[in-house]
Amino acid sequence: MKKLMALVLATVMLVSFAGCGGGSKKAFEASKAAYDNIDAAYEIVEEFGSNIYEAWRMGIHEKDEILDDGVGYLASELSLTEDELRLGVAYTMSGIFDQDWETMSDEEKNTVADSADYIFELMEDELFSFCVMVVSNTYVVNGKADEVQVLLDTAKTQMKELSEKYSDYEHYPNLKGYYTTTSSFFDFCENPTGSFEQVKDTINDYKNEARDYISDLDYIFEE
Repeated sequence: MKKLMALVLATVMLVSFAGCGGGSKKAFEASKAAYDNIDAAYEIVEEFGSNIYEAWRMGIHEKDEILDDGVGYLASELSLTEDELRLGVAYTMSGIFDQDWETMSDEEKNTVADSADYIFELMEDELFSFCVMVVSNTYVVNGKADEVQVLLDTAKTQMKELSEKYSDYEHYPNLKGYYTTTSSFFDFCENPTGSFEQVKDTINDYKNEARDYISDLDYIFEE
């Protein structure tokens, strides 16, 4: 009888351990999926922030060069192409003149885009803010802003499910921190405010925060 009870107890323990192992594996897979989406979003956002910073700096310290060479000069220091920036100018102007970008024809958009260099000259008195606005809007036009939002929305849904099913998962706090930092950084890039020094500090702070989370999480989820 004692042997039978011992056998039953051992079986129960094995089943229990197997269940825990399966849960841990599922929690890991769910968190890995969320991490991959956040990481993909952050890669775009980090580049976005760097471009915002460079556009701001150039608009202040390299104003004459931008006025002389237009979009080509701005593109030379950014990770955006000249064609992308020209459409960014067109999108920005549609907002200034309260035009619906979605209803504008390709011909209308291209006409404004082709005049981008002249538009920079017209914006000479507000050049740095216009450069920043153009860069931010370029990420709307080229679809990368939407890409980031989809990645973050997907990660948010995955994290919600992770929290509900595995509320005590040990890596969830760092994963949530990485998501929150990336999301806030993205919001800032879409609506950058402050002085040049404040912007520089803000971008660096976001990058440092993200780097800390990445260093904690990357070794866990590395292939």
